[in-house]
Amino acid sequence: MKRYIILGGGIAALSAAKAIRKNDPSGLIVLLTNEDALPYNRPALTKQLLGDLSAADIAVERAAWYDAPGRDIIVLTGRTVSAIDTKEKTVSLADGLVFPYDRLVYALGARCFVPPFAGSDRENVIAVRTVEDAARVRRLAKGAKDAVVIGGGVLGLEAAWSLRQGGLNVTVIEFEKQIMARQIDEEAAAHLISAMDKHGVALLTQASAAAYDGKVLTLADGRTLPADLVIVSAGVRANAEIAAAAGIKVDRKILVDQRMQTSAPDVYAAGDCAVCGVSYALWAEAGEMGKVAGTNAAGGHAEYKAGPRPLIFHGFDTELFAIGDVGRDPAKTYEVGAMPGARYYSVGDKVVGAILTGDTSLALEAKKLVLENA
Repeated sequence: MKRYIILGGGIAALSAAKAIRKNDPSGLIVLLTNEDALPYNRPALTKQLLGDLSAADIAVERAAWYDAPGRDIIVLTGRTVSAIDTKEKTVSLADGLVFPYDRLVYALGARCFVPPFAGSDRENVIAVRTVEDAARVRRLAKGAKDAVVIGGGVLGLEAAWSLRQGGLNVTVIEFEKQIMARQIDEEAAAHLISAMDKHGVALLTQASAAAYDGKVLTLADGRTLPADLVIVSAGVRANAEIAAAAGIKVDRKILVDQRMQTSAPDVYAAGDCAVCGVSYALWAEAGEMGKVAGTNAAGGHAEYKAGPRPLIFHGFDTELFAIGDVGRDPAKTYEVGAMPGARYYSVGDKVVGAILTGDTSLALEAKKLVLENA
């Protein structure tokens, strides 16, 4: 009986466990997570930031699912991994326990990046990654009036919308010239900004935090913003240090091939901590990587293909969908097919990107068009 150890408690880890069981009905599967909860739907945290959500409310699978006959997936919560020995094929935990493995899937995900401004370590500066983070936001928001969100990406804007719905005055600051600059064009950004403005959410671009005293956030250009609460959504950093210490090849993220195989024998990696081609640190992407890693760890054959991933945003009483290349490569000549609320970007005779604003009912059609040419 093969011993499969999976490190992590996110969608990559769970997807790997499911794929292993599908390909090996009798192997021992142990999933180790440092959170005190079963794998849950992490993207839901910012979508309903002030909602009273517990980990059980947004669990991907209920506890009984793991113990069902023929599944037998062991999840050990509250376990922190401290080291991997790829020669002895063991995983050591901070509490002293050691787990031997035949196949290892490393899916420890990523942590939020918090810009190094003075006061960034205060209790009311929060980067939302876990249910505990969201619970702290809810607790502090009860006595708050003003909030600042650092980061104008999807998660930052979702958080801003949740806070505004909760009655707080909200300002979003974005380091770049444009919100969601990697995923949408200027017209779509203008649509979102207009929707934000209608709901009283301010936006400052080309802005960054310099200092925070617990009540006022001072920007690098000297401007000040009242802030009882600061939410940070400025990207993530891979939790790859344990892999690097074990001699596994890492370049900011763990390097894997299309089978999710690392440089170490019988060790696979998946999710936000791994990279194969272009990585966007998206939920669906992590799930697919985990599925491929688990399939191959159990002796099956699967290959991961990095490709365009859709951006989906709901907030400020509007919707936005974007996928593919929407005119960001200066070396290319684009043709833009426009209709109310929709734009299709083509290079030659191929549709390479699409953006839908306001009405996203054609999202599946747009996705199909772009993926056919990926």
